[in-house]
Amino acid sequence: MLCFIGNTSLVTALGNECDTIHAIENNQSGLYYSEKYNAVVGEIPARAFDNITSKVNFTKFESLIIQNIKNVLPTENDIDDDTLLVISTTKGNVHLLENNTAVIDNNCFLYTSAIKIADYLKFKRKPIVISNACISGVSAFVVAKNLMSSDDTIKNVVVVGCDILSEFIVEGFRSFKSLSNKPCKPYDANRDGLSLGEACGAVLLTKDINLASKPLIVLKGGAVTNDANHISGPSRTGDGLYYAMKEALNDAEVLGADVKYVNMHGTATLYNDEMESKAIQWSCLSNVPVNSFKGYIGHTLGASGVVETILCIYQMRNNIVFATKGFEKRGTPCKLDVSDANRSYTDVNICLKTASGFGGCNAAIVLVKNPVNAYNNAEKPNASIGGEDNIKVLAQYSLPNSSECFSDFIRKEYKQLNLSYMKFYKMSDLSKALFIATENIIRQCPEIVNANPRRVAIIMSNKVSSLEADIQHQQIVDKHLEEGASPAIFVYTLPNVAVGEVCIKNKIKGDNTFFIENFNTGLSEYYAKQLLRLNKADIVICGWCDKEIASEMPMDESRINANSDLEKMRGFKNDNYWNVNLKILSK
Repeated sequence: MLCFIGNTSLVTALGNECDTIHAIENNQSGLYYSEKYNAVVGEIPARAFDNITSKVNFTKFESLIIQNIKNVLPTENDIDDDTLLVISTTKGNVHLLENNTAVIDNNCFLYTSAIKIADYLKFKRKPIVISNACISGVSAFVVAKNLMSSDDTIKNVVVVGCDILSEFIVEGFRSFKSLSNKPCKPYDANRDGLSLGEACGAVLLTKDINLASKPLIVLKGGAVTNDANHISGPSRTGDGLYYAMKEALNDAEVLGADVKYVNMHGTATLYNDEMESKAIQWSCLSNVPVNSFKGYIGHTLGASGVVETILCIYQMRNNIVFATKGFEKRGTPCKLDVSDANRSYTDVNICLKTASGFGGCNAAIVLVKNPVNAYNNAEKPNASIGGEDNIKVLAQYSLPNSSECFSDFIRKEYKQLNLSYMKFYKMSDLSKALFIATENIIRQCPEIVNANPRRVAIIMSNKVSSLEADIQHQQIVDKHLEEGASPAIFVYTLPNVAVGEVCIKNKIKGDNTFFIENFNTGLSEYYAKQLLRLNKADIVICGWCDKEIASEMPMDESRINANSDLEKMRGFKNDNYWNVNLKILSK
């Protein structure tokens, strides 16, 4: 089965897709100094933004997603039930928390936005939301491809990524002292930090060659890994990213020697760019053209993987590799073939796209132009896909209910495990809840001890994402303290960091994906089974880890009307109840 690239659409600080590409071709950046944020950023210009908010009760974040989805749909008025929507984002409508943390706006919940968007556009399937830090966009492509490969009822997937700027995000990155005071310079000897941006991009993936854009490009392979090193810093060796690249190439059945172009994350931070150069060297790709788009549009977080993939597709179709804006002299320890000028080639037919993020996560996809079997895309029966196969439940565990306050309860649970892992006390409550649950379930499963750590995956879901840490961070930001925000709190405003903590403690280096949904539909277990059926893991920890919300709305409400009067949530329940249910699956 081939997964063709259909229509694409994006909007960045440089404008819509045509304007963005034209600007990059002419070495123009959309980054500028913003007095509002006291930082160099890339904001979407008003001329490129269809304000759907004026027509229906949608936020800027939601309006951007709707605008770009409309641009890629083959038929807007009749979306078939074989079409799935996958949304990638890190923070969604988090700006709604600004000076408003006492009463939680319903639109702060990522899946609420997703349902509103899906209902408005008349998608028949429930959407999937992925929040995997800065690899979210690339992860969305990997998830989409895996589901298209394993589920014959899915013929098309719209992958859309979006994040918008806010004080929440800018002050968070400032707390890590990772922002440059000038436009960022990826891979350059004088790089001193990143520039943030906002963007939205959408891509139609399809099994139908008649819906594919020409020349044909297919999403041939993909992989997600964890380096199990540190929640806010990449592995100094580059091994986690290297394995993501290697496994993506293996999945695509492509040799490294055949890769013609690599688009990296390229944030212009000291350690990220250094790590990427090592991963490139490990992959024997030091002589392959590499670039980063961050100097043109900034780091657009959950949108970056989608937007940058669209720019990769354009380069492949036009046999060009754009310059890396801001690059002058290489400043990485290992060789990278980076250029400050656009370069033309005979045929840029195979592209490797990567991303890395907080929580130790890494992802890579492989795009191939005009594959030899493109016109013979019949789906072949696969005995390993469909049905329950030989998938076994090796262990199950649920975190006990307790009437105690969570801090007292979870401390007792930790002490019962006789651990000496002092980092536990610094974690967010989400991370503590998942950490204790996984420690208990892993002790029931000796198979994990002897398993290849790169073949062990952890797939999780929840509703609240990291909302408790979000509120703590926003409350600090709202005070505008001289010392600024706390990096120790900000890092936990990403739900996948909870998974990262588990990976670090247990040296789990396989797929680590975090889904957001309004109640536990079993999505994480369903996807875990697909990974096993596709032979992308030997063992998978999967489940649900969520904090109960006090709400007028039932917890099992799956679809929310965009015009509902229930616009506000009262907040968290006082008893701090965490609902954690895990399984370990294997074949």
